[in-house]
Amino acid sequence: MQPLIFVSNLIVVNDSSAKICKNCGFHLETTHHFCPNCGQEHKERVIYFKEFFIDFLGDYFTFDSKIIRSVKPLLFNPGFLTSEYLDGRRVRYIPPLRMYIFISIFFFLMLSSSKEPIQLDGENLDAAFFDAYFDIWMPRLFFFLLPLFAFFTYFLFRQKGRYYLSSFIFSVHFHAFVLLLFTVYIFITSYFSQAMYGVNQWMLLACGLIVEIYLLMALKRVFDKKWFSTWLRLIFLNVLYIVSVAVIFLAIAVLIYKTQY
Repeated sequence: MQPLIFVSNLIVVNDSSAKICKNCGFHLETTHHFCPNCGQEHKERVIYFKEFFIDFLGDYFTFDSKIIRSVKPLLFNPGFLTSEYLDGRRVRYIPPLRMYIFISIFFFLMLSSSKEPIQLDGENLDAAFFDAYFDIWMPRLFFFLLPLFAFFTYFLFRQKGRYYLSSFIFSVHFHAFVLLLFTVYIFITSYFSQAMYGVNQWMLLACGLIVEIYLLMALKRVFDKKWFSTWLRLIFLNVLYIVSVAVIFLAIAVLIYKTQY
């Protein structure tokens, strides 16, 4: 019995002598791995379920080597992805906004799943309100914070030949790192919140310190200022951003609270 061969969109009986594209019928040369006419990959071999499943993930969820090549420098090489993007080396890595959306989905799913259910009595209305606030409004606000942080960065680190978009790309990569870091934090602390309460507080403090060190190194790499100048501008950036975020979050919280309660 002849084995079946999976050829991209078709499953056919073994026909190793065929040198035509199974998609459009174009005659292929022996050196052609992709059809010059329609672009479909030319395969003439038995394929197993594992490869079929990987192809499925690659086509529909972009689960390919770009994830590894993108997440590793995002975590351990501050500013690298932004520099690569601004220098035009973009094909090897996940586009910034796609990476941010991908990571933010996991972050807010993890944040939501880590919360304990709240019984809505008179003492827990405030807790229920803030749960709803973080579940519904916080994801939307993050998309507003991206251009806000980019504006402050552009204002403080303005350079000749660098435009606002450069700062926005930097902002997207930085916030993607922050969300990924705190996704790991939430994952760990959700399982040890009772037994290791004190340790969790130190972990939160460590995460904040890591974010500041990461931001300092990323700013230095992307905007190429001297270390003291970068550190000084970072202080102003922290003040502007933290105060703005606090005011925005508080204003929206008060508005929602007065509307609903």
